[in-house]
Amino acid sequence: GREEGSGLENTGFLGNKMSKEGYNNVSFMGVARISDKCVVASLAYNSSVDLAGVKKVLGEKIGMQAGTHYSFSTGQMTWNLMADTLGRVFITITASSYPTRVATQCVDDLSRTFVAKAGEKSLTCKEKALDKACKSLFEKLCAKYDDLSSVDTLSGVTAKVESVKLVMQENVEIALQNCVTLESIEEKAEQLQQQAGVFKKTAKDIRKKMWWKNLKMKLAIAFIILAILGVVLAITVPKVKAATSSGDDNGD
Repeated sequence: GREEGSGLENTGFLGNKMSKEGYNNVSFMGVARISDKCVVASLAYNSSVDLAGVKKVLGEKIGMQAGTHYSFSTGQMTWNLMADTLGRVFITITASSYPTRVATQCVDDLSRTFVAKAGEKSLTCKEKALDKACKSLFEKLCAKYDDLSSVDTLSGVTAKVESVKLVMQENVEIALQNCVTLESIEEKAEQLQQQAGVFKKTAKDIRKKMWWKNLKMKLAIAFIILAILGVVLAITVPKVKAATSSGDDNGD
C-alpha cells in the first residue's frame, strides 16, 4: 500500500485557480454491481466518461474484499474503488496527483450517502436506473471533493490511509487511458477548431482582397497605357494628316 503525507503543501492543488469547469480534481463518481457489471448510478463531473471503461474494470478478477480501498492509475487519472458486503462497488476517478487519503474519504462518503439514499434498490435495479435520483447527491459530493482546500479541513492534515494499489492488464489500461475526457480539453479542442475556422475565413478574405487589389492595379496600368497611347495618337495623327495634305498641295 502507499501512504499520503500529512499536508497538501506539495500537491499543487491548493494554489490551482478554479476555472468555470472546476478544479479538475474529480471527474467521475459511480456505483455498480460486481455480479452483472451493471452501473446503477453514475455522474461524469465536468467531463465525459465512457461507461465501457468502467465495465472493463468490473470485468477484471480483482477479488476485492469488502471495506478495503483499492486504486490504480492510468494516464493522468486515478481510479479509486471500494466494495461492500452486498457486492456493490463504489468508484471515483480523480486526478493522478489527488491525495489518496482524500480520495479514500470521498469513496467512504459516497458509500455512506448512496446507501442512505438508494437503499436496496441498487441491488436489483436496471443499469442507470438511479442516475436521476442520485444526480443531486453526486453533484454535491463531486463539488465538495473537487475543491481540496475545503475537504482538507474535514479530513485532518495528519490523517494517513492506505490503499491497495492494483495493476491492470495492459490492454485494459490502454483502453482506460481514453475513458475520461475533461471538458476543459474538449473546449480547448473546440476553440482551436474555431480559431482554425476563423484563420481559414480570414485567409480567404485576404486572398479575395488581394485579388481585387491586383485587378484594380492592372486596370489602372491599362488605363494609363491607353491614356498615353491616346495622347500620342492625338499628337501624331494631326501631324501625319498635315504632312500628307502638304505633300498633296506641292504635287498640284
